[in-house]
Amino acid sequence: MFSITHFSKANTLVTFSALLSLVLLSLQVFAQQTPYEEPFFSIVNHKEPMQQGDNSHRAKRIEAISETLLGAKYEDGSLGEGAHGVYDTDPLIRFDVFDCTTYVEAVVAGAMSQSKATFEKNLKQLRYKNGQVEFIYRNHFPSLDWIPNNQDKLTDITHLVAPDDVQLAQATIDKPSWYKNMKANRLKCESEHSLSCKQRLAQLQQEGRHFQPENSTIAYVPLSAIYLKEDKLKESKSKEGESKDVNGNSINHRILDRIPSGSVISMVRPNWNIKKWIGTNMNVSHQSIAIRKGDRLYLRHASQTHKHVIDEDFITYFSKYLDNSSLKGFNVLVLKDRQY
Repeated sequence: MFSITHFSKANTLVTFSALLSLVLLSLQVFAQQTPYEEPFFSIVNHKEPMQQGDNSHRAKRIEAISETLLGAKYEDGSLGEGAHGVYDTDPLIRFDVFDCTTYVEAVVAGAMSQSKATFEKNLKQLRYKNGQVEFIYRNHFPSLDWIPNNQDKLTDITHLVAPDDVQLAQATIDKPSWYKNMKANRLKCESEHSLSCKQRLAQLQQEGRHFQPENSTIAYVPLSAIYLKEDKLKESKSKEGESKDVNGNSINHRILDRIPSGSVISMVRPNWNIKKWIGTNMNVSHQSIAIRKGDRLYLRHASQTHKHVIDEDFITYFSKYLDNSSLKGFNVLVLKDRQY
């Protein structure tokens, strides 16, 4: 007979097992806590009353959240689908390292959230199509996946920033070829030469069969509209507020002044020819957050060059790409009012 004592013990074991499962699941989702996590969530959890369309509140919230992550290390490919991921078992969430897009995702998801739980939910919605946490549903390509799949959360205001100068950048994103070009280091196997690793790699490469090459278009503000040569300067309606960059180009502050603090800035390279390296061309190479400090505009981003999250002067940053560079401009997105 099953006695009350046996039932009590069994119940205790079930409860303990359930709690242990929850703890292990949490560890799989969040990597080990870092010095950045506590200040990040202290701001996420802070609630202030606001009015619809209060852009200053949105900007201040994004500025404060993004600032808590300054100094965090840059590391490419550091996040995945967690311990139960089929292909990428890196943590779903971590605060010790970022690449450019995972940094932007953390900041935007933080601005949308009121708690750690809602942050995780919003991050999944940003990073994955329909929030479905699988490698094949991850928003890998900014112009084809990340921006279109987040139109319910972010608004493209590039045409409002530079109404007379906006251009379109196109590229054919060849996902089947990109998958076929995957290497074993993507899987982070214990041994890339093991049979199990080779089988998983072959399976990953076959995932490309679910896709077709697609043309992707993104609007951008051309750098030539910001850094004015003499002939362009004569066409400009006003020289008021213009300054010079380190190369002596006149700066069109009328356009820069329309970029809200807290905007997502994507660096645009029309038909960026990198197919021979990764299997496809692209048209976005980097993402960041625009931050205003007084009368100056900065890019706050996880920098591959500097190897950590850093603030860089907006004008100085882009001035490096004026001559013979494939980087031609930038796209501007803002978080929608109802998302925070």
